[in-house]
Amino acid sequence: MKKTLALSVLLILSACTKKESFSPDDSGEAQIANRVSIFESKGSQQQWLLTAQAVDFADLTNATLKNPILLLKQNGQDSARISGDTGTFNYEKKRVTIEGNAQINAITEQTLITAPRFFYDIEPDRAWSDQKTIITRGSAKTIARGGIETDSKLTKIELKQQTTRLPQEVRELKTHL
Repeated sequence: MKKTLALSVLLILSACTKKESFSPDDSGEAQIANRVSIFESKGSQQQWLLTAQAVDFADLTNATLKNPILLLKQNGQDSARISGDTGTFNYEKKRVTIEGNAQINAITEQTLITAPRFFYDIEPDRAWSDQKTIITRGSAKTIARGGIETDSKLTKIELKQQTTRLPQEVRELKTHL
């Protein structure tokens, strides 16, 4: 199957000289596009979809994202949603970084994962954090002080330096299984 990487720009403000607050470019030059979608497909199914309220394309290696949302898919269905305040997309490495109130909503697993930032490497289909990460499912909470590592399915999550707080009553745990 042939992979397709596409960039869809709905509204473009090309080569703007107005500086945006989220832009890392200190020279005053910015190339801003609003409501941007970047995605990859295999065959006729999307593998992932990255959207952002605004994107600064001034840097030749990274796009800077404002309010990014990375939607991961499995067998054509949404499996996880990674969101935050800012982010970057590295073109060459095909790596997304999302930070600032960063969270993963594991849709298929009904789990919320929060951390200061998350990374997603497209080619090996690997998501991870490198700082204190909190995993919440129902009333059970696990803290991975060293971060986590998983794939886009989020069915198996490797925890680094973990502690777990179980529900107060056993029946609470049973209702979420």
